[in-house]
Amino acid sequence: MSKAIILQHVAHEGPGRIIPVLRDFGIPTEVRHLYRGDEVPTDLEEIRVLIVLGGPMSVADAGSDAYPFLAKEIELLKRHVELDRPTLGICLGAQLLAHAAGAKVYPNVKMGPPGGPGQPPKPVEPIVPMPEIGWGPINLPFPGGTEPIVYGLIDATPMFHWHFDTFDLPAFPKPASPPPGPPPPTGNALLASTRTCRNQAFRFKNRQFGFQFHMESDRPGIEAIIAGNRQQAIDVLGADAESKLKADTEANYARYERAGNKILANFVQFLHSYAEKR
Repeated sequence: MSKAIILQHVAHEGPGRIIPVLRDFGIPTEVRHLYRGDEVPTDLEEIRVLIVLGGPMSVADAGSDAYPFLAKEIELLKRHVELDRPTLGICLGAQLLAHAAGAKVYPNVKMGPPGGPGQPPKPVEPIVPMPEIGWGPINLPFPGGTEPIVYGLIDATPMFHWHFDTFDLPAFPKPASPPPGPPPPTGNALLASTRTCRNQAFRFKNRQFGFQFHMESDRPGIEAIIAGNRQQAIDVLGADAESKLKADTEANYARYERAGNKILANFVQFLHSYAEKR
């Protein structure tokens, strides 16, 4: 029987509320603990939904002896992208998905204003890293912010962030000789942004979704992420980082939990609706 297979990279970044939400929809789940030696699946028929969680490693670590599973994950994700099979990547998982779909993944840095009409912003000089660690609001740009998976969310919804990298949006290959008229479709939609990181969430094709922020974590999961990455938090937020993060969690968690559950439920319902239309 096919199931939702969840790929977990480290002990302190688990599936959180994903399992209870999917259970409510009658979807069986299986967590593969890759850091303990569980295998990356190869048989696509056993995967009803593929969910790839976060972790402290990066796309650049693929092929390293320390994380032998990353290269296998990327190959699996490439197959999922090619066939447009249901996929949800979170934090590192979103970066791996973007990479597998042909997009560039790179450190998030401070950006300057746009270079001119129609020109994208460029990094300021000297380069200033802009990690996002802790709580921060997201906004929902039009038209991607109206897509079914983020239905019911509003601007300034607080989300929990923990990443140093970002990515370009994956896109269909550009035709060698584009026809006259409107530009060809990109196949993507930008679903969410923040002030310091534009590409926070995306859809590619019909059933590939990446979320840079954590919307799945429960309270113990947030505590585990903070404890498992304590030095990163201190380096970015200062010596009292842990107390700040805990205070912000108390202030934001109730609203965050409702919004995260909404995204997860929307994801399942959207895929079910899409399957019915095909």
